[in-house]
Amino acid sequence: MSILAKQILTLPGGIPRISTSALHTKLNKTLAVQNVQLCSAVAMKDKQMLLSQDNCDGGSGALFSDLFSGMSLHTSSSLGRARQATRERKRKVYMANKKKKEERLRKNPVVHITIKEKQEMLAKGITKMQDWRPKDWGIFPSAEDNFWCSYNFTEPRWPLTDALSFLREHYHPSMLNDSNAIVRVKLEFDMKSGKQGRFVDAFNKMVPMMNGFERGVSEKTVLVFAKSAEAAETATQAGAKKVGGTELIDDIAKGKVDIIDFDYVLAHEDILLDLKPLIGILRDQFPKKTLGTVGTDMAKLVKTFSNGQYVEVEKPSDVIGYNNDPSYARCEAMIGRLQMEDKLIEENFISLLQNMMEASPKKNTGFITKAEIFVDERLKKKMRVHHDLIHDPLYTNYLKTKQAATA
Repeated sequence: MSILAKQILTLPGGIPRISTSALHTKLNKTLAVQNVQLCSAVAMKDKQMLLSQDNCDGGSGALFSDLFSGMSLHTSSSLGRARQATRERKRKVYMANKKKKEERLRKNPVVHITIKEKQEMLAKGITKMQDWRPKDWGIFPSAEDNFWCSYNFTEPRWPLTDALSFLREHYHPSMLNDSNAIVRVKLEFDMKSGKQGRFVDAFNKMVPMMNGFERGVSEKTVLVFAKSAEAAETATQAGAKKVGGTELIDDIAKGKVDIIDFDYVLAHEDILLDLKPLIGILRDQFPKKTLGTVGTDMAKLVKTFSNGQYVEVEKPSDVIGYNNDPSYARCEAMIGRLQMEDKLIEENFISLLQNMMEASPKKNTGFITKAEIFVDERLKKKMRVHHDLIHDPLYTNYLKTKQAATA
């Protein structure tokens, strides 16, 4: 220790030779006078040089390590402000780049596939990522052809009557043996709202079935308030269990009619103000426009709540093997049975399309993009049908070209 204390060191930067006993005090004074703008990086480098030199001289680096750890190296205030401004500038650039990246990924999401997901895809027979809405390309098969290669041709669009006829043939007792099966329809939607980067959220809707059929659900009982005789008669013909006006309101207020016997309470707009005395009696069943239980089309209103079907439009979540598409949505509904007349099934199908179009954004002209009817998974191929409410530009252009050729 005595030998080391008497050592004389030469520090870089023009620092004079000083003894180690007064190193701490004199070094700070010298740095303050001659090295005002000495940066911390240079100080750390000098510290490492001194420690390495001391290790070479006698292995007494612990003394200098303790000595320099207690030293306070100061820089100028102007340099500190410059560093603070630099940090702020870099942070602004970082946040701006982060926002640009998030916006880019929102518009074009990148799906990262893990090794486990790749193994699950291979187990399902999927070798590459697929789209929820595959690109419809190719030409339509000729009407005279009974067989065609689906790889070279796009899937044909059938009228609803022809598609029902095909299903009846497949589910004949001699084949799949389910001649009175429930006919289901699958709809696909374009959920773009008309504004860039904005999409319609998934929604639920009660759809009226104009022609009822057995689907394993009990029919609901409906009570209707209507002031005019015409509206009351229409509601009765549509299937309302009880219809009345101001007399019915008085009977309910006096307790002569029990509300518990009815699943839904509907009302015409012309009698809505007269129902205020029943607010405390009806409570949650009180007719409201926001609930869809008040309207002018009594036939549709009664059919909706007596034979209506709850349809859920959903957006598929992240599924292995499929690219994420925020504009894609789908729903399934039942529209009849195979033994029903084609006209009755078509009325239910049109009712479904019209009610789904009510949820369409104003700027979105192609809300429903695809419709397929099927029965169950035993028949893998679904019959794609066409209607004027379905946005299908490929098929529409094909019909125009075909008409121009025959003209």
